[in-house]
Amino acid sequence: MNKRLPEYKKVFSLDLFKEYKKEFSPNYILMIITSFLYIAILYRYGIGSTWTENLDLIKYLILTPMLLSVVVIDYKLQIIPNRLNLTMFEIGLIFTFLYGMSNVAISINMLLGMLAGGGIFLAITLLGRIGIWKRSYGTWRC
Repeated sequence: MNKRLPEYKKVFSLDLFKEYKKEFSPNYILMIITSFLYIAILYRYGIGSTWTENLDLIKYLILTPMLLSVVVIDYKLQIIPNRLNLTMFEIGLIFTFLYGMSNVAISINMLLGMLAGGGIFLAITLLGRIGIWKRSYGTWRC
């Protein structure tokens, strides 16, 4: 069902939902896994009385379905969609700002962790591209 819509077709139309309903098959195993993870997160973090006490709970409840989607898509297609990565990055920045409202030291540590993790993956990407470039132009031999 992952098709681009023609210019004349609306995103929220009755025809689109009818077509999707014909091809839709629920993934019950994924639903059960998500339910168990939500229960475990609620059990682990509980519901606090203020919003700052609930930040960890809210963060994990938002990120859990995204990470499960990444796992399923990566298992089936061997790719991780950039849109999901960017969405999780944006949510991380929002939560860094929210944590910073209560404690600046935590938000600084979160930003430094983001830079360290991003730097590691940037270095891996650049080294991989250099290796591919050298191999494709014949200057690198095994």
